Amino acid sequence: MESLLPYYERELSYLRRLSHDFSRRYPKVANRLSLSGETCDDPHVERLIESFAFLTSRIHKKLDDDFPEITDSLLSVIYPQYLRPFPSTSIAHFDAGSASAQLTKSAHIPRGTMLHTQPVRGISCRFRTTYDVDILPVRIVRASHETIIDSAGLRNELIKSTSSVIRLDLACQSESVGFGGIGMERLRLFLNGDASVVSLIREAIFSKAVGLWVSTPFSSEKIELPLTAIRPVGFSAEDTLLDQDVRTHHAYQLLLEYFAFPEKFNFIDIDFDGLYTRLPLQVRELEIRIGIKGDVAQNNPASGLLDRISKDNFVLGCTPVVNLFSQMPEPIRVTETSSSYPIIVDSRRSQAFDIYSIDRVFKVQKTTDGEEVNEFRPFYSVRHGAQQEDPARYWHVNYAEGESSNDCLMEISLVDETLNPQRPETSTLSLGLTCTNRDLPSQLPFGLVEGDLFIEGGSIAKTVRFLRKPTPTFRFMRGRGAQWRLISSLSLNHLSLTSEGVDVIKEMLALYDITRSPSNSKQIHGIVSIENRPVTARMKGNPYPTFVRGLEIRIGLDEAHYAGIGLFMFAQVLDHFFGLYVHTNSFTQLVIVSSQSGQELVRCQPRSGESILA
Repeated sequence: MESLLPYYERELSYLRRLSHDFSRRYPKVANRLSLSGETCDDPHVERLIESFAFLTSRIHKKLDDDFPEITDSLLSVIYPQYLRPFPSTSIAHFDAGSASAQLTKSAHIPRGTMLHTQPVRGISCRFRTTYDVDILPVRIVRASHETIIDSAGLRNELIKSTSSVIRLDLACQSESVGFGGIGMERLRLFLNGDASVVSLIREAIFSKAVGLWVSTPFSSEKIELPLTAIRPVGFSAEDTLLDQDVRTHHAYQLLLEYFAFPEKFNFIDIDFDGLYTRLPLQVRELEIRIGIKGDVAQNNPASGLLDRISKDNFVLGCTPVVNLFSQMPEPIRVTETSSSYPIIVDSRRSQAFDIYSIDRVFKVQKTTDGEEVNEFRPFYSVRHGAQQEDPARYWHVNYAEGESSNDCLMEISLVDETLNPQRPETSTLSLGLTCTNRDLPSQLPFGLVEGDLFIEGGSIAKTVRFLRKPTPTFRFMRGRGAQWRLISSLSLNHLSLTSEGVDVIKEMLALYDITRSPSNSKQIHGIVSIENRPVTARMKGNPYPTFVRGLEIRIGLDEAHYAGIGLFMFAQVLDHFFGLYVHTNSFTQLVIVSSQSGQELVRCQPRSGESILA
């Protein structure tokens, strides 16, 4: 309604000016209508003028919005996330407490596990996990960044280019078994702390690492693991915050989730690949060292922060959580007197729920034999008309702006295969929805001693806490051609990767900046140049290696735009984004250079989709 107000005021002002001209030209008629200048003494005529201004303002706004019914229909098929709210998100930490002493192996909490919070304004918010969580009887007792001289026992084993190590000391808390018995295949760490510190740790591990070693305090043997055992988390289709929709290219969802909640990418995996089978069963301490080459953050005034890292910067048992849950709305009474019906989740608590998606639509009709249930399918879908039904049963949704700019009302209509309204006999619509709690999660208390979240059905975890304050719910901007610009950007073409395509790339990235935060805007406008050239890379093959033609993409960034947040994660996201566009038997390689000095800042590995060419 907020965006409609200027249109209404303009239309009302225009009508009053017309009434002034009318009263001047036709005074006798104007007198009968009680028109005098720009005012009207007759309340009924005044109400007609205001009503007409309201109706014409809606038409004017719809024209300015480029007739959103068309774009909404297109987006519902090719990119439905753009029409949906982006729900509240946070990072949850599962802590088994003293119960970890009784564990003999990891306790698995699968993706999609439901959690609920303490009531806020009488409503308990519901979240679900987006990563698998393994609760291990393991704790980190020490973490540090050390020079090669300080890191005893490794000086002769590290290659000459190594100048320092990131060291993690682990302790097994199980009373009955050690590291050799708990079957720890993977260690997932959440990088906790300020953005500047986390950025330096990421850059050190993924850009400067030259070696990975595991050892025990009482053994001289140091087991070397391949660098590929360290992997970033959050970039694959299995790690999305929102359920992956087959209609949406994963590259676009990657951009959306980065701009909405970048901390979902602050996870790393260390794959031990059966290492526990090489350890004695009762080994209770483990040391992990990651060798780092050169200056971790050359010319970066914040580089000294790396020397102050501690165990608090590495947290086990964490996952992003998102405020999404299944919900049944109030039944809809279908009659012959209406063609569309508002979808109301809970009429008594309307501000506590927002509709994310419509998952199922059923019409329930009473008959002499009981109840007849018919399923309706979305009218705009890639499977429209795939099943021949008589009569054809489809549903269609219209979107309307709510009381605030962040609200969106939905009305459902039952239509046939030609979009003509169906007027069935009196029946009831039963809908299955996925919903959010609007902005209630952002009002939750944070850091409660007894925990902020509770697992439905119970778990080994004693407490579940938020490590970050839940974000508010975001929506994409609608109107003024924004949706048409999005549709046109859904095809990445050659122009986008040339020097003339800098503005195109920046506008495309801005379309996915759902939060419209100053930090995101600075990152986007930090792109100064972009160019590409064909290159060739060697790829392993069976039985012989081969050479593959690909594209090197060089992007110039203004380093000042990334002060305090770092540019390495932004580079990783762009690397995965461009890699997902490559066609079969080809690759992309992203190179980030400084726009000021021309110095190469980041050189990513050749990438084909989600795979690295080795």
